[in-house]
Amino acid sequence: MKQASKKAVAKVKAVAPRREAERLAALRACAILDTDAEEIFDDIPRLAAFICGTPIALITLVDASRQWFKAKVGIEVDETPREGGFCAHAILKPELLIVADTHRDKRFAAHPFVISAPHIRFYAGAPLITSDGHALGALCVIDNVPRTLDDKQKEALGVLARQTVTQLELRRTSNTLAELNQKLDREIAERTRAEREREELLAREQEVRATAEANEQRYRFLAESIPQQVWTAQPDGALDYVNRQTVDYFARTGDQIVGDNWQQVIHPDDLEACLARWQRSLATGEVYEVEFRLRRGSDGDYRWHLGRALPMRDADGRIIRWFGTNTDIDDQKRLYRLAEEANRAKDTFLATVSHELRTPLTSMMGWAELLKLGMLDEQRQRHAIDVIESSARSQAQLIGDLLDISRIISGKLRLDVQPLELAPVIAAATDVVHPAAEAKSIRLVSRVSPGVGMVSGDPDRMQQIVWNLLSNAVKFTPEGGRVEVSLRRAGAQAEIVVTDDGGGINPDFLPHVFEHFRQADSTSTRKHGGLGLGLAIVRRLVELHGGTVAAESEGEGTGATFRIRLPLIRRTPRKAGTATTKTSRGKSARGKLSPAQT
Repeated sequence: MKQASKKAVAKVKAVAPRREAERLAALRACAILDTDAEEIFDDIPRLAAFICGTPIALITLVDASRQWFKAKVGIEVDETPREGGFCAHAILKPELLIVADTHRDKRFAAHPFVISAPHIRFYAGAPLITSDGHALGALCVIDNVPRTLDDKQKEALGVLARQTVTQLELRRTSNTLAELNQKLDREIAERTRAEREREELLAREQEVRATAEANEQRYRFLAESIPQQVWTAQPDGALDYVNRQTVDYFARTGDQIVGDNWQQVIHPDDLEACLARWQRSLATGEVYEVEFRLRRGSDGDYRWHLGRALPMRDADGRIIRWFGTNTDIDDQKRLYRLAEEANRAKDTFLATVSHELRTPLTSMMGWAELLKLGMLDEQRQRHAIDVIESSARSQAQLIGDLLDISRIISGKLRLDVQPLELAPVIAAATDVVHPAAEAKSIRLVSRVSPGVGMVSGDPDRMQQIVWNLLSNAVKFTPEGGRVEVSLRRAGAQAEIVVTDDGGGINPDFLPHVFEHFRQADSTSTRKHGGLGLGLAIVRRLVELHGGTVAAESEGEGTGATFRIRLPLIRRTPRKAGTATTKTSRGKSARGKLSPAQT
């Protein structure tokens, strides 16, 4: 198979362009082969693929023995052999090379990339011709179906090819200028030495000293002006200067920081890696870059910083000083960690949703299949119907929670707000939860103070709030436990308190108990069921009613208390001749309010 591939390639071998040695020299002068990806080049094949509607686009540079891809779209390899390559043919002529169907082109019909992956059927390559007439490679687009390009696409491909050449020539010019600058530096150094021999040594020394002092003053002025910590170090790494921002951060004098004293302010866990990276930079001259925590002098708090230092070299390339900065990145790292935690929480939540929705569905499908097959007697048929009904209610509750949280987050939940007594709401919610409590022998106690007053709220949503708290308490309270709900007046507010003697809440999780996608223990969720959205829904509904909700617990195994406070309606004398309009359901026609209105 390998020999067959070589033969196939030999059939499509492209001759070398004229002045091949000069062309290769021009390519090497660009100093671009085997360099890292660069956005200014990466954008060009992306645009070419978009304009031409192809899955693959490449900036290909044709070396002596290979085709190397400086930028690519839709292909994983970085290079291919030059022999038999499409782009090796494209550089032979100045015009666009188009192969409408490779299967019908004797040059390429047997090419390995035609008869196997990536199955090239269409190729169009615009040669990258420099101003001195050397084709360094091609900008090409590739498809796995036969096709062609219209005139505008051809023109656009040519324009993008010229733009690529411009970037390559800029690279070559820059390299040439760098070489000229190095040569000029050497000439200046030689001329300076000659002048120094002719000039009076003392006068020259004074001039150099004055220049150095002026430069130092300018550097110090800039260093004191920027908000970052700035420092310099000797070639051996000894710190010899810090700016005012550094002194203020560490609450130390400059003398207390310079030398090797800076090691004392780095977090002990970061010091070893920091020193190792610094020693490597001193030994190799590499740019120094490391993240570490620095102790703030005002409060002893450690904050993350990005430390960077660049070496300053003389004309002979020797390092004469290091210039460095420390940039505070603590807030960015904190936000990144929070984002990671949120993503992990969402992943866990989605896994929970998948499990909880599948569980009742699997049960329903299993029993339904048994009913369909007629394999059940009358008693087991009734049991199957009960299980299907129970599973359907469970799944409906899960879907209802998801819809509620979706409406709340998107701001589409609307409340039917009206004056409301809370005692009947609590009684109704207690009645709903009572069977579940009895099943676990849990004592359900209700304590309602008389004359609490009225609040402005949606009766259904208010009952949902109390029901969610009560059902949550019953769910996490062991058999024989106790759950209590109470209503009382607290100043200008009505206070509903739900207390249980169940598993309690870990202190670390307590601040997050009302957040979406957060669960104290996924295994607990599996044990008790549900999506863990109930408390998040409670908080948002309470807030939409202008109230607050808080959770209290002394820790795991100590039970939990949830406290809701809602503003009471101020009683104002009704003016004569006014009346409250009733809706068709007998409720006050105050209208429905969106969350933004409540």
